[in-house]
Amino acid sequence: MKKRIIALILGLAMAMSVLAACGSSSGTTTAAPADTTAQAETTTAAADETTAEDNAAEGSAATHVVTDMKGIEVEVPVEITGYVESWFAHNAVDVMLNQASEMLVTCCDPDSYKWMYTVCPNMENAEYMKFSADMDIESIIAMEPDVVFGSNEDYRELFNNVGIPFINCSFSTYDTMIQSIQLTASVFGGEAEEIAEEYVAYLEEKLDWVADTVSSVAEEDKPYILHGSSVYNKGVDGVDTIIDEWIKYSGALNVASKDITGNLQEFEMEQLYTWDPDIIITGSDEAEVESIMNDPDWAELTAVKEGKVIANPKGIFAWDRYGVEEALQFQWCASTLYPELFTDFDIKDELISFYKEFLNYDLSDEDAQKILRHMDPDEEL
Repeated sequence: MKKRIIALILGLAMAMSVLAACGSSSGTTTAAPADTTAQAETTTAAADETTAEDNAAEGSAATHVVTDMKGIEVEVPVEITGYVESWFAHNAVDVMLNQASEMLVTCCDPDSYKWMYTVCPNMENAEYMKFSADMDIESIIAMEPDVVFGSNEDYRELFNNVGIPFINCSFSTYDTMIQSIQLTASVFGGEAEEIAEEYVAYLEEKLDWVADTVSSVAEEDKPYILHGSSVYNKGVDGVDTIIDEWIKYSGALNVASKDITGNLQEFEMEQLYTWDPDIIITGSDEAEVESIMNDPDWAELTAVKEGKVIANPKGIFAWDRYGVEEALQFQWCASTLYPELFTDFDIKDELISFYKEFLNYDLSDEDAQKILRHMDPDEEL
């Protein structure tokens, strides 16, 4: 608007100058110099062009279009002032990208995700809500969020119908994880894009390093791992999961890969003994490890007889499933399986460094030990 006014003033000034030159006191008529008239026309035209460009820029700056992880184009505001988070794992992405202060609603409750709330106190400002088909949509509408992040496609129509854009940010491999983080960063913009770029560079470097380090392990020497978020409760992860990927990157084999597809699949004890894993890694705490080790029904498994039942680390999110600490998961697993190949590497030091660089949090040595042992911050070592 200011540029338009300036252009009008310039045009008026030039016109007055021309009129003054055309009328003299002697009554004679004098033509205005050709270059002055041309200059006035050029100045006005340039001002009009600039104004048009500014108006176009102002119009396009309000929103932009991103393509989510389902390939759907979603129009979102350029500036995100408030959002809703409906996928557990993606909360960790929000925290890493330093955007938790704008979170209005979260699906992560403070009792289940104590490290997340410890590392990022801004999480306390978000309202915890359980998401379902009959969720309290009215209270979400009242908060006027700019966007909803999620992994459940059932929510897309629900939110779109009330005028709130829904972005599916789900992923199931390291490649799609990178795409999801970059997508999220493009929605937030600013420093989030720089952080995402740094994280992706770190992740790719570590994936290459670990894969190269374990490449000397012969296929027949690789251990078979059984993994689940709660193995004792008969839940296991098969192929087409990021779990299957980090097992392979770590130089091991997923014992369930030939029989199971997807996450959190049930199995029977008969199947478990057919698999007879060399190592069991559970996404639950050390109490579940003790349950497995002390249960006579599990006693004849190779992993149990050799004492190779392990609780997976858990920090702001479970390392083993879909959070940003997936970048630490395969480093932990590979160095646990092959300590002789990682003599110059300490996962505790790497964990402390990672939290400082990507979560802006100073872990103590004790904190790091708790995370590695799947313990909450308020638990005693």
